[in-house]
Amino acid sequence: MSDFPPEILFDILSRLPPKDLIRFLCVSKAWNALIRHHRFIEAHLQRSIQTNSFRTILLESEDGSRPSNFFSSAFDDSETFGPVVKIEQPLKCPDDYTEILGCSINGVVCVHNGMRKNLALWNPSIQKFKKIPLPTFEVERRRSSFSAIPEYGFGYDSANHDYKILAIVNFDRTDDASVPVSSQVSIYSLKFNSWKRIPKLPCDGFYVQTGDVVFLNGAMSCLVRKSDSYKNRCKIVSLDLASEKYMEFGTPVGDEDDNFMMSLKVLGGSLCICVHEFWPKCDIWIMKEYGVTKSWTLLFPFENGGMAYSTRYCKPLVFSKEGEMVVLVNVERTTVFRCDLKKKRAKQVRICGLPTSFNGTICVGSLSLLDGDLMTVGKQQ
Repeated sequence: MSDFPPEILFDILSRLPPKDLIRFLCVSKAWNALIRHHRFIEAHLQRSIQTNSFRTILLESEDGSRPSNFFSSAFDDSETFGPVVKIEQPLKCPDDYTEILGCSINGVVCVHNGMRKNLALWNPSIQKFKKIPLPTFEVERRRSSFSAIPEYGFGYDSANHDYKILAIVNFDRTDDASVPVSSQVSIYSLKFNSWKRIPKLPCDGFYVQTGDVVFLNGAMSCLVRKSDSYKNRCKIVSLDLASEKYMEFGTPVGDEDDNFMMSLKVLGGSLCICVHEFWPKCDIWIMKEYGVTKSWTLLFPFENGGMAYSTRYCKPLVFSKEGEMVVLVNVERTTVFRCDLKKKRAKQVRICGLPTSFNGTICVGSLSLLDGDLMTVGKQQ
């Protein structure tokens, strides 16, 4: 094998699944060094992304079990789902559940326990993880924590090749309810394994809710709200992870009221807003030009999607090669649908072994976090 041209070996290995490459680390010192090299890890990742190879849907059961159960289903190049397989997760606590924060980035997800007592980055395709220290916040003078639990967001700073986590705590004043809500913001760098305080959100009076922090175009975007009588004024605040500068832009519809609410997602390289009306329908909007409010476009109205029942929640996952949209919909149980965007119709997808209620994200197979800690079956954190 020593006479094998290195560029051909590089090309062959870069086409293999991550689990096979983990086994091949033991073949020789030369193979170990090659597979661990950052250039190979990046080449393997880019090939996986470009060819849609080794994709899975990572499922987080929401059936109330403690600890939380996680499952994986292959989502291959033919864009069919494989059997659902139970997998180990890194924050396995007997009395707490585990949630996925946002979407997968380069095959890595950020997970936390329900009360934010533990935080970790996890690559489920190679079962490697990295425990993250928790941030600290100071109670400001004459203020008390509006939310004792931080809201987190997970992103990647491509300019500095660094995974980052955003933590936001909302504050208000207890002595004067008319004083607007403020915030404290910290950002974690995996490269330096540390948190640092950055300027607060540029919109006193607005607060961030769970699940409304997403990553796109090198920036963390937050759907923020301000209570105003019986309505919530809403807008989006974006933080560039490289420059650490904020920008603001609007949502596709008016303010929230008792009849509907919004949630912020990412779909196909665009920001996505799901407008959940109680309970008849869910409209899905995408922002065609990042940061331009006028570019919001209605993508799919679920009321006209051929569904005979109301939707309590929907989460777009991915576009298929045929241009269909794959969506998780929560009715009496969580269900996967394919949505024909031209005909405005939705068709249920049958996947063997799905849990009754679950959240999910699409993961690409990668070697990211290769130097992280190895998962141990049955280990509790």
